[in-house]
Amino acid sequence: MQLQTGYYPQLYTERPPRSRKWAILLFIGYWLNLVFELSMLRIAPGVDGRWVVSTVEEPPEWTIFLLMGSGMFSLACASMFVITFLRDRRNRALRRDGARVTGEDFIYTLAWLHLFNTIMLWAYGMFLPFPFFPEGSIGGMLESASMQVTILGIALFGYFGRAGVIGFRRPAHPGKMILTLLAIFLFIAVALDSLLTSPIADFFNMSLDSEREEAISQELFSAKEQNLLNTVFSVAVIGMMVPIAEEILFRGVIQSYLVQRWGAVLGILASSFWFALIHIDLALFVPLFVIGLGLGFMRHQFQSLWAPILLHSMNNLFSVLLSLYSS
Repeated sequence: MQLQTGYYPQLYTERPPRSRKWAILLFIGYWLNLVFELSMLRIAPGVDGRWVVSTVEEPPEWTIFLLMGSGMFSLACASMFVITFLRDRRNRALRRDGARVTGEDFIYTLAWLHLFNTIMLWAYGMFLPFPFFPEGSIGGMLESASMQVTILGIALFGYFGRAGVIGFRRPAHPGKMILTLLAIFLFIAVALDSLLTSPIADFFNMSLDSEREEAISQELFSAKEQNLLNTVFSVAVIGMMVPIAEEILFRGVIQSYLVQRWGAVLGILASSFWFALIHIDLALFVPLFVIGLGLGFMRHQFQSLWAPILLHSMNNLFSVLLSLYSS
């Protein structure tokens, strides 16, 4: 597997950069925050007797206490991370690897992402109402996709001039790639639900009602009710911007690093599991995981990030247009 150009400030010759230890602490904070989000889920029987996954509206006091404590710790780490990172850049203590995604890439990427999440937690918790923008507006769509917007910013800042390392290159065997892409897309659109999603849900007596999917549909419906510009913008965000951002993170950075460390099979499995888990959607965890496997296979097989981006965009656009048509 040939990789080109690098991603982020990393690798050092004499001693680790001072910002590294703070990046590691933010990396740990990222996982603690994910654990907290998962702890907010509850599984209870619905009116039809099936198990329904939902998010608690009022978390227990001890959970709020832990969240605030974690938030204060993350905010302190984020401040030190930024200060030491700027100092490392000024002293040229950070170097770039132009050949591969390294462990520093992996940790720094998630450190920056958690830094943003920490700022948003405090901003909404202390100063801003949530949501800040009206539902269905352009601002509302960007607010809903704030994590993806942040990923694009991190990529622009960290990979500028070195995008090939995460897969922004011409795919190998483009003709075969298109045929494979169409085959996987047809499986997802036509057969995934009947062959896997519904049978597994029936086996566990689990409802497929998804708060995340309902929120997206409501956002689209609100945009459609307002005007054509908001509708087109919503489709563009969900159908194009979100896939690009998520593929940069999961297939570009995370999978590239894990495949280098653990091999293709374990690397694709782990990144696909991570991709499904991060959506905080247990009702649709299985289809998300399977879709992640298809995206990971496309990235690895054709050595290009454009392959999973195209597949991801086709899947999202299909779902968005179907939702708009049925609303």
